[in-house]
Amino acid sequence: MIIYLKEHLQLFVLMILWTITGIYLGSVSFPIIGLSIVLLMTRRFYVEILLGFWMILMYSDSFEQMFDFAKAFKPIYMLVVAGVVILHRHVLLEGQNVIFRLFLPFFVWSFLIMYDNPQLSLSFQKTLSYSLLFFTVPAIMRHLLERDQHSTLKAIVFFGTAYLTAGLILRFFGVEFVYHVGRFSGLMGNPNGLGVLTFLFAIVFATASFRHPNFLPRGIRVLVWLIIFANLFMCQSRSALFATLLYFLFSSASVLRGFIGIIAFAIILFSYQFLLHNLPLVVTSLGLEEFFRLDTLEGGSGRLIAWEFTWTQIQDNFFVGRGFTYTDWIFWQNYDLLTSLGHLGNAHNSFLTFWLDTGLIGLILYLIAFFLMFFTISKRYANAVPVMYAIIFSASFESWLTASLNPNTITFLMTLSIMLYGRPPEDKSSTIDGSVSDEGEENPLLIDG
Repeated sequence: MIIYLKEHLQLFVLMILWTITGIYLGSVSFPIIGLSIVLLMTRRFYVEILLGFWMILMYSDSFEQMFDFAKAFKPIYMLVVAGVVILHRHVLLEGQNVIFRLFLPFFVWSFLIMYDNPQLSLSFQKTLSYSLLFFTVPAIMRHLLERDQHSTLKAIVFFGTAYLTAGLILRFFGVEFVYHVGRFSGLMGNPNGLGVLTFLFAIVFATASFRHPNFLPRGIRVLVWLIIFANLFMCQSRSALFATLLYFLFSSASVLRGFIGIIAFAIILFSYQFLLHNLPLVVTSLGLEEFFRLDTLEGGSGRLIAWEFTWTQIQDNFFVGRGFTYTDWIFWQNYDLLTSLGHLGNAHNSFLTFWLDTGLIGLILYLIAFFLMFFTISKRYANAVPVMYAIIFSASFESWLTASLNPNTITFLMTLSIMLYGRPPEDKSSTIDGSVSDEGEENPLLIDG
């Protein structure tokens, strides 16, 4: 840990500078942060640029007013990152961007249908940012992994761990803003948001460990897992914890590979909400009422209400949809009604949100790209299917997958890139057109690697 901090001292100093200037100077800090990014670009410090973007997106999800600068700056940063990729295309666009290419039909469709959106400008911005995210992050990740996989994975893991650790430290010192409605939320401001981010970071860490088993010492790996599960348990996000455990289950049990795994996952996915309705007796007997938030089990935290409302609205936009942000708009228009029924938030299901925003055609285009992507990755990475199951499960209970400028979608893209472009240490090939055997890779679930 100390060695890493010394190696990347300038990165952490820069991130601290951005945080301090952003909190105290607000929009006045934008030229300072922007100039820093330009300097990073001239020196081709792509890791720093990517992690800086990740940090800004993390801050932007916070409810705290002091992080408002990140909300305002993140679309600017997205355009800057796109500019970096285009200006350095001879370096960052050398190979095929498989992920972006697969989703391109979905992006084109999303642009075509948004003409009827009640928030046309906002819809255009979100569609553009979503497209740019899929265009830029995999391109940067591919270059970094091919150039220096070991250092890239260390940087991502340590940076994510530092963010999660900061929330735990602030809780230890009794800082109030790390709680939201009585639940631990770390720096995210939203406990469910922290749960999703922690789950996705767990997948990133497991994938990095699988691709490069010895990139961290055993003691550090144990510490990272402890921090991950501390955040998962303390934020009390049931779906995030269950999605993480689901990944461990499917990646560890070889019998759950193939058709049996598909059946088992389908049963788990469709019975999860039913199980929540029948958990009170078991939870009470184990004395875990507080963790499982027994008072919210019956209504599924308003999810059933949200799903029913979303399905009703889909009937009016069944095949085509009205573009990104339409779901947010229609939920806001019916805020009083939904609140009176016990619902807070959005649709709580990424796939229903895609359907309402882009219609059945858009949802199908997205799912085709999604499954083709994991099919392609599964030829190179043994645990691709368990990751896919965990992502589908998490996205079925939260709408994070439909968001562009949040810390979760970029983390998802980092994971995909590591699975697709990463390689075992002994494999020196840098192309992705052929299949690479996973023999010799070690299971990250075994702490000793």
